Amino acid sequence: MSKPSVSFDLLLVEPAALVMLGAELCEVVSPTSISILAITGLLFPFALLAFLIGVILRLSRGYWKGMIIPIVVLCITLTSTTNTVGGWGESPEIIDNQDSGIQLSLMSYNVRRMDEYNWLKGEETRRELYSWLKENKCDIMCFQEFPSNMKGRLQDALKEHSIVLNGSGAGPAIATTHTVIIKSSWTFEGDSHPRGLVLDLLVGTDTVRLVNVHLQSVGLARDDYDAVREGTDSEDRKRLLSRLKKAYSQRAEQALSLRKFLDSSPYKILLAGDFNDTPVSFALNTIKNSEVEALVLYDAFSVSGSGIGSTYVGDLPGLRIDYLLFSEGISAQNFRTHNIKLSDHKPISCDFSF
Repeated sequence: MSKPSVSFDLLLVEPAALVMLGAELCEVVSPTSISILAITGLLFPFALLAFLIGVILRLSRGYWKGMIIPIVVLCITLTSTTNTVGGWGESPEIIDNQDSGIQLSLMSYNVRRMDEYNWLKGEETRRELYSWLKENKCDIMCFQEFPSNMKGRLQDALKEHSIVLNGSGAGPAIATTHTVIIKSSWTFEGDSHPRGLVLDLLVGTDTVRLVNVHLQSVGLARDDYDAVREGTDSEDRKRLLSRLKKAYSQRAEQALSLRKFLDSSPYKILLAGDFNDTPVSFALNTIKNSEVEALVLYDAFSVSGSGIGSTYVGDLPGLRIDYLLFSEGISAQNFRTHNIKLSDHKPISCDFSF
């Protein structure tokens, strides 16, 4: 009985370890150089689960010699693991400031154009969305893919908030109860429309820069999703890999551009958005890290969330692609992933203290 069990351990631990090590590399190697590494970041949560199951089976059978490789791999990939599992991530070293009186709640939600193309139930979905937003208000609410022609209905639902848009069409939008000092935008070179909406807000006596962004999606078509559900042939795989490579490369360039923009901020930063990328990725690693120490960003989910915090609702479950990040001088508490399915994303929220 023991031999098949050990063989099963090998089938889980070693292949998963290779994926995890590749994912560790993908955070620092741009997909514009080696695109295949980015796929390992996408697979990291699933590889981690398989790895841990294999380790538990190995331990239960007393196969201690076989623990050398798992221990080394866990040490190497510790940062990637804490980025993936909520509540274990790095937090800025700041004095406890929850009694300072300066606090705000922040939400981010890709509303998928408020279902204006009837992907779900059309008007019924919109009514449920506006009702949910009205009942779950935060001080600041960042939306992606919000249609500008629905601003009036959003204002009716969030009466005490100011609604700020980039312009016409669908894109980032922000509803806030805080005073807006300056509004601007972030546009990636070559794009015809801004990918980010930027507000400098008065929070107490402090000025905070709020950035709401939507990075490049993969842009899968209906036949791509059908292939994921029903199985792929060689042509499907080529098409899917091509689209993934292109999207990863575009996000990498956008992340570098966004990081440069963030580094110019004279204020503390709150960054919300749909990054369309996983916690173990070149894009997220680039956005979080800065040569300006005070502008290094921290992941609110990693600091105060739990589980793996999946935010994508679709045919690839288990993916966390929506984020709330914050810079030094801010602390995060009570991160929540709201389990509603009125879009292809779940909303996320967190409380911040200054």
